[in-house]
Amino acid sequence: MNSQSLKDITQDWRNNPNRAVCVIGFGSSNTEQHWHSLGHFNWFSWLGCSLREWVGRHVTMINQGINGETAEDLLKRIDRDVISFKPNLVIVTIGGNDTWKGCTIEEYKKTLAQVVKIIKENNAIPVLQTYYCLLYNKMAEIFKKFPQFVDVNRQLSQEFNIPIIDQYKYFFPFYENDPENYSKIMLDGLHVNQIGNAIMGIIACRSFSLPDPIFLKDRKVIKTYLAMMEKCCDLPKRVSKKSISLSKK
Repeated sequence: MNSQSLKDITQDWRNNPNRAVCVIGFGSSNTEQHWHSLGHFNWFSWLGCSLREWVGRHVTMINQGINGETAEDLLKRIDRDVISFKPNLVIVTIGGNDTWKGCTIEEYKKTLAQVVKIIKENNAIPVLQTYYCLLYNKMAEIFKKFPQFVDVNRQLSQEFNIPIIDQYKYFFPFYENDPENYSKIMLDGLHVNQIGNAIMGIIACRSFSLPDPIFLKDRKVIKTYLAMMEKCCDLPKRVSKKSISLSKK
């Protein structure tokens, strides 16, 4: 049986404005809205703005990212931080710290699979999200294994027949072809800055078949780096506001 697409999911939410919807972002530092965000929105914030704007104010976003965590840490706190809120959909973004702390691929896959199973068993939709590309030239040797952790998410998406937002698929070609400019959307070797987060937000929104976020600041800079990325890969197609308006009728 085919899984419901993210487009169908958001359309269902849009068609039922009297039914509350809860979306949880579950992960580590690149999900958490914290001091390291330097006062800027991150990808989850941008996605939340677009969901509430283009689906409805009946959508509630809960950020459950915690800096430094691994898949094992997520498993330990999933009841408190996810299941207790009875979410409709959970976006899981994890793997960087698993790589850094020496977790094996097998351990990571087993634990992440448990996280997915628990979400499904509690009648929520798990969505796996891969990271952006790291600045490998600035990272320790152990991070050369990181692409294998990314690939586990793709494997589990197929095995569980669940949606995936494959950020790495779009960020890696930019890094590979234009590392100097790519480094300018990174805060450090392991985290994107506000421009990188905005691009992640755009990709996440397009994955949900939503229009791009409305950027009141850094719009020109974001557009510039998005164009650089588009030279290296085929990004998800932009969704027009008109098409959303028509779907509401």
